[in-house]
Amino acid sequence: MGAGFGGLAAARKLSQQKDINVTVVDKHPYQLFSPLLYQVATGGLPEDDIAYPVRAAIPGVSFRKGEVTKVNSNSNSITLADQSTIEYDQLVLATGSTGTTFGVPGVQENALQMKSILEARVIKKQLLGMYEEVEAGHKPKESLKVVVIGAGPTGVEVSGAVAELQKSMKHEFPNIYKMASVTLVEAGPRVLPMFHEKSSKHAQSELEDIGVVVKTNSAVDRMYETDVHLKGGEILSGGTLIWAAGVAAYQTWTSLGETDRSNRIKIDENLQTSAGIFVIGDGAHLQFKGNPLPMIAPVALQMGKHVAKQIMSLKNNKPLRPFKYTDKGQMATIGRRRAVVEMPGGLRMHGTIAWLTWLALHVFYLAGGRNRISVIADWMWNYIAWGVGPRRTVID
Repeated sequence: MGAGFGGLAAARKLSQQKDINVTVVDKHPYQLFSPLLYQVATGGLPEDDIAYPVRAAIPGVSFRKGEVTKVNSNSNSITLADQSTIEYDQLVLATGSTGTTFGVPGVQENALQMKSILEARVIKKQLLGMYEEVEAGHKPKESLKVVVIGAGPTGVEVSGAVAELQKSMKHEFPNIYKMASVTLVEAGPRVLPMFHEKSSKHAQSELEDIGVVVKTNSAVDRMYETDVHLKGGEILSGGTLIWAAGVAAYQTWTSLGETDRSNRIKIDENLQTSAGIFVIGDGAHLQFKGNPLPMIAPVALQMGKHVAKQIMSLKNNKPLRPFKYTDKGQMATIGRRRAVVEMPGGLRMHGTIAWLTWLALHVFYLAGGRNRISVIADWMWNYIAWGVGPRRTVID
């Protein structure tokens, strides 16, 4: 269940076994490369570049487009929205995550989130459409202000991309582009709180250098259509409000086992629930060095490959092996030739070399040769021309 990083990693490895029938079920017929979703939202890449057909990604694997509504572990079957059922011998739950508002009033109604192609498309249309509206006099100049809430990797990356987008608009809207701004709001004391303090400090310095206003220790109290109210009493106005403050697993599957406050199902070292269902990726809660494993792609990929081995062991009547996570570091890009990378062992990089490392890794993990070539071409053009990528999704 799920055609994300973990689900496809498991399916791809299992598909190499001729005597195992693999079926992937997802409501979308494509794998979404979510780490680059913010570039679609800010006009850097067309959406086709980060969505790859599941059937093409794993030839020979059965794919069923549909939304799973029920898991019946007693009868070893799942039920889809069209009331059809699929029986299984082993089930892998890899349904990913969704945005969470933490119960802050007004966020659900007024903020834009970025967990799907559709949401990225809405952000892109609003960001670019505001320039047309302001220039025509239909919107006040404050509408060009953007407020991003949450300074984790997603918030930092989208803030940097918006700042560069605003800078590039001087060629098309020379009379109003200076009215645009982007403010990054973080409830904690620093941006990228999961990074080393030196990396966080460097990232904030780079953000401010490209024009992002960074506000730390600034928790959001409530939100309205064009206003963000902070607990300290300050009010931030903006025409586009983007919520990047966190994610949670889907509440739909909390009945399958004990969960944490983020709806993640607690699993054992074999990546199973007490009912024998495998859970991987963002929906899985597994302790690592005293904390749950982070909800990031490398975790899902490693879990997916391990689950495939576990299923092969079960088929061959061999014992299961505990999952061991290998920490390969973390990274975040801030803008052109600006990034921070942390490797195991304490190695930290920033600047051009970190940016090139980030580019290379993301191209490597993209599915499909055409997508890789297209992304590289778009990045090269955007870097040389300092422009905005394809805009066909904002045509009326």
